[in-house]
Amino acid sequence: MGPPPTPRFSRTAGWQVKLLVPSSQKLVPFLQCALPEACSGKMVRRLLEANLCRVNGRVERFGSARLERGDIVELSPAWKSVASPSVFPKFKTLYEDADLILVDKPVGWVCSEENCRRTFGAHLKLVHRLDKDTTGVLALAKTPKALAGFTELFAKREVEKDYLAIVDGIPKEKEGIRESHLMKKRVFEGQTIWGSGFKGLHAVTSWKMLSSGNNGSLLLCRPYTGRTHQIRVHLSEIGHPILVDRQYAARFRSALFAARPLLHAFRLFFGGAVVAESPLPLDMRNALFSLGMEVRHLRQFLGSKPHADCGNDRDDEEDAEEIKQGSHFSHQPG
Repeated sequence: MGPPPTPRFSRTAGWQVKLLVPSSQKLVPFLQCALPEACSGKMVRRLLEANLCRVNGRVERFGSARLERGDIVELSPAWKSVASPSVFPKFKTLYEDADLILVDKPVGWVCSEENCRRTFGAHLKLVHRLDKDTTGVLALAKTPKALAGFTELFAKREVEKDYLAIVDGIPKEKEGIRESHLMKKRVFEGQTIWGSGFKGLHAVTSWKMLSSGNNGSLLLCRPYTGRTHQIRVHLSEIGHPILVDRQYAARFRSALFAARPLLHAFRLFFGGAVVAESPLPLDMRNALFSLGMEVRHLRQFLGSKPHADCGNDRDDEEDAEEIKQGSHFSHQPG
């Protein structure tokens, strides 16, 4: 038998690769053969995991997916940077004092003790964590005493955080509060999926719509409790999941193509005062532009006044108990 037919490819607007499948085959070997640059199977799987490949208009994450003749495979413009990742950029310092450093976390950096030690040295410790693909303000303590002190502040909810999320669709209401009890539901692609139920930990998230565009909206979110995946779960449950958070949504109204769920830890408060703000990252600015939202005047929506308090004493007790069990350090409300 001769070699398989060569896939036909073209570049559409934005240098997006569009491929026509010539014969029945699996996705990974097809992409290895089709791409202009040689890619290993590992690199191809990396770009699939980053939601950068669509088959017949739907994102495909599984390399074993079967393609048929005539199928259309598309790659996002970001596929090269994911297939051949560069070294993580240096962390920009947003705030520093004798006890604490607040840095601007880039996408893709995993919040683990090992990574923290490798990146910042053994003297700095994570006060809290953000999901791998969430960007923004991250707190590091300089001493064990400072770590214990800031952990207590988080438990008492004297530290508050605002997030910016680009979500699917346009909410009917301009703002709202989602309150539920979160618990582990199932496992998806090796990741725990959380959801609301009768049991679990009390979780409260408020949100406010800042802008809307073509099947997408920009929301300012405040988690009043620090539950894992809290913002992601609550936004999905109100019918407007974060773009493109495929752990919590199977389909999206928007056709936006993004390399990660578009969630950003925007600013952090101590005692009601803003301590640090992280500028909206480039990929989220590009997404707002693609959705037809005005980025230039975004600042007028982002005053420093905190939301009204929505917590209660029972939440404080639950947060304190989680800290005793050591789980506070894996809190990822985004």
